Amino acid sequence: MIPRTRLPAELLRLSQAQAGVLSRQQAQGLGLSDRVVERLIQNGDWQRVAAGIYRLEPETWLQLAWAGVLLGGQGSAIGGRSAAHLHGWLKQPPSPVTIFTYNDFRIRRDPRWQFVRSGRIGRGEPARTRPAQTIIDLAATSTAEELITLLAEATAFGRVNPAEVLQLAGNIARLPNRRLLQDTLGMVAEGAQSPLETRYLTTVERAHRLPKALRQASPAHRYRTDCWYRDYGVIVELDGAAYHRGAARTIDLERDNLHRINDLITLRFNWQLVTSDPCGVALQVAAALRHRGWQGSPSRCSRCKAVHFPP
Repeated sequence: MIPRTRLPAELLRLSQAQAGVLSRQQAQGLGLSDRVVERLIQNGDWQRVAAGIYRLEPETWLQLAWAGVLLGGQGSAIGGRSAAHLHGWLKQPPSPVTIFTYNDFRIRRDPRWQFVRSGRIGRGEPARTRPAQTIIDLAATSTAEELITLLAEATAFGRVNPAEVLQLAGNIARLPNRRLLQDTLGMVAEGAQSPLETRYLTTVERAHRLPKALRQASPAHRYRTDCWYRDYGVIVELDGAAYHRGAARTIDLERDNLHRINDLITLRFNWQLVTSDPCGVALQVAAALRHRGWQGSPSRCSRCKAVHFPP
């Protein structure tokens, strides 16, 4: 019987720091020969992840991320949606793992990784693009709805500063979707925190030149609201599919009752109403605002031909 190989403590610590993966170069640097590594693989103690990359623990997404950085070599960094996941903005780990690498060598195509030959500054363990750079990279391939959701999550709790993103974008001569990025950052700065809130802001409020609402404010100093027209005592709540069930429904009722006690009108609109009939939604909001003293009138947008506007 071949005696079980006793691994150096430093090697085990490095493996644990890297989610259970090591490179051949790291193993050699810590005293293991290729012969010992092959014996560990044959015994089933180690598993080969890719050429020159081994795992000592059951496979996880984070292992693949580490393996990609090790494959990419010095200066490599995780980017794109993979970096967004590591930053905590995306719940589901994406596949493949995106790796930016300086190295000019051919890496065999593997569906687990997408290697992009481009320089990026990496931070953290494993190295990933910094938040502002991650936003800019994703803006090139995102829709407006995807970008607003990402930015709303990224800017929560101060994890990324929109001003930093704009400054970095200004230093890039050719930036795909620059206008989309700038417009989306503007909407997030106004308080939009979901694709539905963005739709309302652009296709209802701005398109029909309604008064500008306060977003994520607390009229009764208890619950935050999606849109609050403070001068007129009108609240607009935008409800996604997850609302109006169970505890969320109870909270909605408590919030609406509290606002009604404080003489605030609450209008509620869902995704279907805002996306299929933004002009009709604008008319309802305008009617509530006029009832509370607004002297203006909603403007017609490009979709308003089929809608009868009051004089």
